[in-house]
Amino acid sequence: MYSDILDRFTRSGRPVTDLSRFAGLMRKLGDPQDRLTFIHVAGTNGKGSSVRMFSRICTLSGYRTGEFTSPYINRYNDRICIDGEYIPDEDIEDILGEIMPHVDGGEGYSQFEITTAIALMWYVRKKCDVVVFETGLGGLLDCTNIITTGILQVIMSVSYDHTNVLGNTLREIAGQKAGIIKEGVPTVLYAPNEDEVTETVKKAAEKKHSRLIIPDLSAVSDETMSEDGCTFTYKGRGYRTAMTGRHQIYNAAAVIEGAQILRKKLTRITDGTIHEGIASAKVPSRLEILGHSPLVIRDGAHNPDAMRRLAEFVGTLKNSPKVLVYGQMMSKDYVSSAEYIAPVTDLAICIDDFAAGQNTVPKEELAALFPHSETSDAAHAYDRAAAAAGRDGAVIIAGSLYMKI
Repeated sequence: MYSDILDRFTRSGRPVTDLSRFAGLMRKLGDPQDRLTFIHVAGTNGKGSSVRMFSRICTLSGYRTGEFTSPYINRYNDRICIDGEYIPDEDIEDILGEIMPHVDGGEGYSQFEITTAIALMWYVRKKCDVVVFETGLGGLLDCTNIITTGILQVIMSVSYDHTNVLGNTLREIAGQKAGIIKEGVPTVLYAPNEDEVTETVKKAAEKKHSRLIIPDLSAVSDETMSEDGCTFTYKGRGYRTAMTGRHQIYNAAAVIEGAQILRKKLTRITDGTIHEGIASAKVPSRLEILGHSPLVIRDGAHNPDAMRRLAEFVGTLKNSPKVLVYGQMMSKDYVSSAEYIAPVTDLAICIDDFAAGQNTVPKEELAALFPHSETSDAAHAYDRAAAAAGRDGAVIIAGSLYMKI
């Protein structure tokens, strides 16, 4: 089984200071990345949603579209897909058979590097017209940055996360994200970023002679949000998203601007496919409504900025009481995240035994961050939350994409 092979590699691999290790592997495999066309997407939050919107637009426009995301939500295959179809197990195993003779020398590859190699080879095999390529961590030193045939870079919301790798200031983190900007290739920057993020990306774009486009939020109007998504007007045109939350409107604005740039090279993109692509894009665990009576919401919010956005939406709900099922990785700023979500929830049920194992924050430590809290094992957390919420309440499951409740 391919999982046994992937388990030979650590999650992070040996530390890198450049892309030479992965570039060497790509050379051995025939440089598949050079035979593809890319839309490259970086950022702290909003990557997955915008990647899915771009993918849907391209697919609906008649382009064979590869999509690469991380981490996976339900199973490993769902991070590598073409036109919404996940890579089959047999293709993973077949491609791994080609890769493994080149990596047995102990070079310290990461699981992510091997996964990226699998994806690139599969997209070439299947003759993709375009690939929407999400970075794994950062941008500058991320192995996805091996590409040189991009037609658009998109940098979404930038905030504090992975500070042990990317830096302790927003300027440092933004500098890593802006590392994906290539000479002469246009860049779209998500609009509601902090000033230091915008300034850093602007300087990087100027240095690379990259045209920088930032959505005009003053052109957003008529916003509505519900459990079923959002509606809004941007520059006089009406749009609808299948995913909810004000941040999805801002995500969509970045995609709209990006799609207008893409039309110059992907000429089958139309106003209609842009509208339909945004309206039909859905990603699991992004303010995902799982049920009613009680209302059940699952969100992968795992850093303070994402939790702030979740809290904003939860605060608009009329359901009462609001019960949070909360677990966090030790590597995240779980204290700041709790400070955002605690004021809009009535009870927190904290867990620490989900898929990440020993890297989770002890549930007792999490419980201490909320005025009203309980602890539970993951197997019983939802039942306890649903009982506490009752038919008129809401259950919010959040804190990590690794939680399986």
